[in-house]
This record gives sequence, C-alpha cells and structure tokens, in this order.
Amino acid sequence: MRRFRDCVRGGSVLLGTFIKTASHQIPEIIGAAGLDFAIIDAEHAPFDLPTLDRMVMAGRGASLPCLVRVPELTPASIGQVLDLGAAGVVVPHIASTEAATRALGATKYAGGRRGFSPSTRAGGYGTIDPVTYRQTADHESSVWCQIEDEAALSHLNAIAAIDQLDCMFLGRADLALSLGVDSQRDPKVVAAVAATAEAGRRHGRTVGIFIGDTGEIPDLLGLGITVFVCGSDQSFMLAESRRIRKDLSAALDDAKSNAGSV
Repeated sequence: MRRFRDCVRGGSVLLGTFIKTASHQIPEIIGAAGLDFAIIDAEHAPFDLPTLDRMVMAGRGASLPCLVRVPELTPASIGQVLDLGAAGVVVPHIASTEAATRALGATKYAGGRRGFSPSTRAGGYGTIDPVTYRQTADHESSVWCQIEDEAALSHLNAIAAIDQLDCMFLGRADLALSLGVDSQRDPKVVAAVAATAEAGRRHGRTVGIFIGDTGEIPDLLGLGITVFVCGSDQSFMLAESRRIRKDLSAALDDAKSNAGSV
C-alpha cells in the first residue's frame, strides 16, 4: 500500500478496475484476484460516505490500494475520502492548470489548505505523531487528474509539468462527447490520446487510461501509457453471465442436434 504512489510515479505497469457496486466484499475479491488497485466510482455510482468507509477499509485489509473518483473538485469530498484511508483520488474534468492546482491543494497538507485531523483512520486514530502523519499522507496520497474535456487539450503540457500530479488519466468516453464525435475510435480522440501520452513522456508524468478490453494494452504501452483501468465489477459480472448463458444455449443446441440424428 505504501509503495503504490511510488509505483504510479515510477512508471510501473499497473492494472486496475472500477468498482461501481456498493459492497465491501468487492474490494476483497478484487484484491484476492491480484489486481494492482481499484477505483471506487463515487462520480457515477451510488456511494454514500459510510459505504465508502467500509469499502476503503476492506481494500486496506486486502492490501488493495483503493482510490476514489470523487463527484467533483471540492475540498470537502476529497479530504473526507483521504481521511478514510483511500490511496488517492481521481478528480474528474481537469481542464486547466488552475483546476489541477486546486485538486492538489485539497489533497496535500503542505499547502495549508487541506483541513487537518489526526483522529481519522488515515491518521491512525490519533496514534501517529501529527507531523509524521502529515508528511506521510502527502507522500502517499496519489492524485489523478482526468483528461476528458476538449479544453484540457490546449493545456496538456502545462498540466503534465505539475510535479505533484501523479497521473493524467484519460477518459475517452467524455472526451469523445466533448469533441463532438460519436466514437472513442474517432481520429480526434485517437489524436488526443497520443497528445496526452506525448505530454506525459515529455515531462516524465504518468499517463493512465480506461479500457474495455486488455487487447488494447500493447498499442497503448507503445505510446508510453502505463496505468490501465479495465472495465468494472459490473462489466465483469455481465460478461461472465453472458458467457455462461451462451454456453448453455450452445449445449442445448448440441443436444437437440444429437437427438435429431439418432
């Protein structure tokens, strides 16, 4: 858990997934499966603070770093999930250096803007020396800024140059909408992905991306992208349910065919 941010910043190839189901067993299962991290999606799924509390705790118990994608860039929502012990935050719709700086200010104690309490889970419920806790929290809390707006494309190099930013995380679905195109495969989106990856390489900034299929990983690695969020707990369940339904249908068809040939 303590090495997670270092792995992100150091360019380790990492594989995770979104969690969209409000159940603390999900982080335990994903941790047992051996994924590197998970993102609890509080932007697009129904998570209240007590549920996030249980899920972050379950992730810590399973040695699974859990980030939280917060609904919006507000210091209260960011500070609360970090107090719970989340490994970091994914902040949506970062389209400027000013927004990225605000996200960092809400995450790090060093700037003097994040509210401080050592009595939280992250602070060891008051058992950690306050100065040590603040320094450790600033070192370990990972900040990911989502690149998912056309406006961000004019500021990629400036965003990538922000040292405390850990990952520029590409959201191609929203990016396609912002660019006015229907497909994530549209040349405009492909060019935006390549430009983000290039900015990351130029400034030594890690770039991540959501994928629906691990078959994309080799080409994306070639661009220098090293963090992959593949699907979600919901998509895994849907895919496996469809597979076993298809298997049963095929078995029934075979049985009918064999019966007809007797």
